[in-house]
Amino acid sequence: MKAKYISVATVGIAITLLCALIGESFRLKGILLLDIWVPLFAAGWLLWKLHKREFKSVPQLAWPAAAFVAVGIISLLFNSAEMSWAEFFDSALYGVRWASLALLGILAMEDPQKRLIFFEVTIFSVLLAVAGFIQLKLFPDFTDYEILGWDPHIGRLLSTWFDPNFVGGWLAVITPVLLQEFWEDKKRRWIWAAALAIVGLALLMTLSRSAYLALIAGVGLFALIRSRVLLIGLVITGLLATAVLSPVRERVISLVDSAQSVLTETYTLADASARHRFGSWEEGWQLFLEKPLLGQGYNRYGDAALELGTIKDTEIHSANGSDSSLLTVLATTGLLGFLPFITVYALIARWAWQDRELGLLGGITGLFIHSIFVNSLLFPLLLAPLWLLIGSRLRSSASIR
Repeated sequence: MKAKYISVATVGIAITLLCALIGESFRLKGILLLDIWVPLFAAGWLLWKLHKREFKSVPQLAWPAAAFVAVGIISLLFNSAEMSWAEFFDSALYGVRWASLALLGILAMEDPQKRLIFFEVTIFSVLLAVAGFIQLKLFPDFTDYEILGWDPHIGRLLSTWFDPNFVGGWLAVITPVLLQEFWEDKKRRWIWAAALAIVGLALLMTLSRSAYLALIAGVGLFALIRSRVLLIGLVITGLLATAVLSPVRERVISLVDSAQSVLTETYTLADASARHRFGSWEEGWQLFLEKPLLGQGYNRYGDAALELGTIKDTEIHSANGSDSSLLTVLATTGLLGFLPFITVYALIARWAWQDRELGLLGGITGLFIHSIFVNSLLFPLLLAPLWLLIGSRLRSSASIR
């Protein structure tokens, strides 16, 4: 890439993705590097664009995003009597983080170097997969880190996020987009084929059933719309991968058991993972019903669950959200926050369809299915590349329709 195509913005995006790649492997008193960098970079990028008068009007996507943040703040104010000042500002800062990440995507939609931004996201995804292969080789057993709050995964690809479900979820999002590039960019097809192979293998090695479902939904939707031949080829590839890789085969078989656990008598079946998720959904729904309009307060899920008596320790990484992102949003911001939150992604899906960005449409569809089982729509390390991917794939005119 020639130097004249490199901008301050693309350098800032590279740093953002580097922070996301470092992930959970470095924290400063519980704060990720991403938490420090993104608000500063997003604010600076916005001020620069305003200085250059690059906005002819307020991007349409900014309205529901701003509404969600506003409701989040109001929900905290309404629940402030149950919080200390430190807890209030801590939760508010999480709102700042979400707003900053969303702002990156909106600004990227208006940036002339969208193709370079997409290349950066692709390189990040490949490096995340490679880091996962290294982790799987050096640290296949994560049980020693359970004392720090991490799940004791064995033989699963966790990468630098230390969670196979989130890593698998992101790789499932990017896969249909890479597949679209492979299908359309004949000159660089070998590059996209290599990226697909690395990302696809890493996804399989996460052994994440929610990621498998997201992959099937996203890639299946893309192939169904684009080509029946491609759809048949992908089905055959999936069957072969399942037959050859025994750990994958075992997880696919257990996926059926999980579905049975959720759809029938959950608590009497042996699938502990499905039972846990079912209990998490009940917890989130109960928290929502207590305060259906404005919720328990943005990022107050853990404290509210502690008051409800469904958890004993908010320091555990899985304690601060339901296993469903949508239930987490409902529980913490109520219906008033849920509506603009859903509107954000509905607009993205509509524009992806209009722009014939079928890979992105498939990725977003898969992510929503994934978010039913994992709190992926609020996980910052996933949101950073997601928003940049969205901004790099949608035309700038989409944001001001």
